[in-house]
Amino acid sequence: IGFGTKTALRPSGPMTHLVYNVGAHFTLMESRNMLNSFVSNIAMPLMRSKSEHRPTIVYVITPTAHFNTPDGQYIRKDRMDDERSKCVERVSYNPRVELEKRILKAGVNVDVLLDYDDLELGALHVQRGDCMHYCMPGAADLVAARLLESF
Repeated sequence: IGFGTKTALRPSGPMTHLVYNVGAHFTLMESRNMLNSFVSNIAMPLMRSKSEHRPTIVYVITPTAHFNTPDGQYIRKDRMDDERSKCVERVSYNPRVELEKRILKAGVNVDVLLDYDDLELGALHVQRGDCMHYCMPGAADLVAARLLESF
């Protein structure tokens, strides 16, 4: 599931797992608001449910962007020059991960917090100027493998 224009399709059968991610296309404040809404309106009511049919709630940590900026994040379009638009191989931290880990706790408001370390995977991005999408195989394959392990 997701908020905004990118929402998954309704399940056609019993839902055994609910996989969620805010994504990188929002500001940190927007992401925080969406995470808090997810926790209070979806995750916590499900976590409190005693139903044997309750889905396992899996949150996938947002992948790291590797823009040539202090924290690797995209800055407003009018501030992104040629140098900042280049992908760097490594960033020191992902502020989205820090935000998500402050709000989401495995066993408390999600069942699984699917984390992976992609701070040093900037060389796997698609091309110069697209530091948010990875080539395949790449980080997305790592997420898929860890997701399957959580089932």
